[in-house]
Amino acid sequence: MRRWAAVLMLLAGGTARAASLSIALQSDIAALDPHVAPSQTGEAVLRHVYDTLVDRDAELKFVPGLATSWRLVSPTAWDFTLRQGVVFSDGTPLKAEDIAFSIARAGGVSSSVGTYAPYVRAIRSVSIPTSDVVRIETVSPYPQLLGDLVRIGIVRSRPAATEAFNDLSAAIGTGAFRVERWSPGGALQLVRNAKSWHPAGPWDTVSIQPVANDAARLVALMSGAVDLIDKVPMSDIERLRVDPRFRLFVHEGNRSMFLAPNFAPDSGAYVIDDRGKRLQPNPLLNPKVREALSRAINRSALVERVMAGMGAVANEVVPAGMFGFDGSQTAEQFNVDAAKRLLAEAGYPNGFRLVLHCSNGRYVNDRATCLAVAQMMARIGVQSDVQAEPQAVFYARLSRQDFDLVLNGWGSDTGDSIVVLRQALHSVDPAKGLGGFNRGHYANAEVDRLIEMAAGALEPDTRLAVQRQAMRLAMEEKALIPLYTSAWVWGARRGISYQGSYEEGTLAMRASPEP
Repeated sequence: MRRWAAVLMLLAGGTARAASLSIALQSDIAALDPHVAPSQTGEAVLRHVYDTLVDRDAELKFVPGLATSWRLVSPTAWDFTLRQGVVFSDGTPLKAEDIAFSIARAGGVSSSVGTYAPYVRAIRSVSIPTSDVVRIETVSPYPQLLGDLVRIGIVRSRPAATEAFNDLSAAIGTGAFRVERWSPGGALQLVRNAKSWHPAGPWDTVSIQPVANDAARLVALMSGAVDLIDKVPMSDIERLRVDPRFRLFVHEGNRSMFLAPNFAPDSGAYVIDDRGKRLQPNPLLNPKVREALSRAINRSALVERVMAGMGAVANEVVPAGMFGFDGSQTAEQFNVDAAKRLLAEAGYPNGFRLVLHCSNGRYVNDRATCLAVAQMMARIGVQSDVQAEPQAVFYARLSRQDFDLVLNGWGSDTGDSIVVLRQALHSVDPAKGLGGFNRGHYANAEVDRLIEMAAGALEPDTRLAVQRQAMRLAMEEKALIPLYTSAWVWGARRGISYQGSYEEGTLAMRASPEP
């Protein structure tokens, strides 16, 4: 019997491997706790283990998760009907109390790597009218609730520290897989959750390992060490495209890349004159300087040369097609002469020097983008020293606001610009949970007013108009300087198919074997 089974597997051309999938990702996860270290890639990894009340499909449309339906019962109250018969991987039945506990925990857990508190701050209370209904009441009318709930993983209603998740004792969810083994910096080993309500997929086991180095990740794929990789290096796309052993899967991305200027009255240590003396006041506060930097950048060249054509020129910090995209502006016209005139009018006819900070390996071709931008700015007299740093160092710098000009990116994984508006363009307001990712501390009272108005508008047409107006004002002021929106590119060995999506993350559930 065993002999015939082996023969059949060989004749099937490798189907024996179909039960196991190995993935290499550019980014690592910081913890197995779904309520700390928010990032799109990390959330996607943990979605294998933890379900959310509301889910989203590949096109970012809301679909049922642990709730099969939801309805607005008042301007500030939503009822969610729970899916029946769901159990955790340890056999514990899912109860409405687990939903309430998870939301409360997400708002209260503390962590040095960040928490999901901003995504539950709008919630006033969670109640349980019946055993299969959870009622969530918000502080005020809040149409973004569904998008926020997409990010909150549901865990058992048992108090546990992040360490308990990391040692696997609390890493128990209702997802399609359960954790078998994990160590920080190492591979996450998953096995099929036999108790899951999800339809059985093709994979019995899944290995997800971080390989930050682009070349090493590509080698892992080409050598057969892994079946699927994310963020294929732009320089190697053509190489994979013509190799019959591999397949490429491309989808429009949701992340726009931009430069974030420091709006502090005094510049940091990174804007200096030719003698190395710090320039005061901060030149980046001058709108003509920001416009000059923007006009110095040839966005089409960035897309074609740095991103190998896998992207689109950006004129605002959300991609076209997303709810709230303004679309009334064209991308800043590349014009070196005009940029030089603007600098001279601002009082810097000879330019100045600055440090351009960026990550190295967090975003697709982030360091290459910084180097290209620095060359472009040099043409107008702004000499840039590029400092590209590993993720951990880069994020620590961002949290300290230790920069004057930084390359950053933002993706709206809910398909709604309000996420970017609230966190990246609203002034910093911890009490309201707004501006948490406003790295340059940009502040405009009218932009704030419009963002808050949109956040409370339940009527879609009204909300759309207000969000567009807020985006338009912020972009006119160069609160952020948009560069491009990159596409997501996955590479797989022949025999593996992958359904790309707007999401940055990679899901085993979207991979399947093919003949």
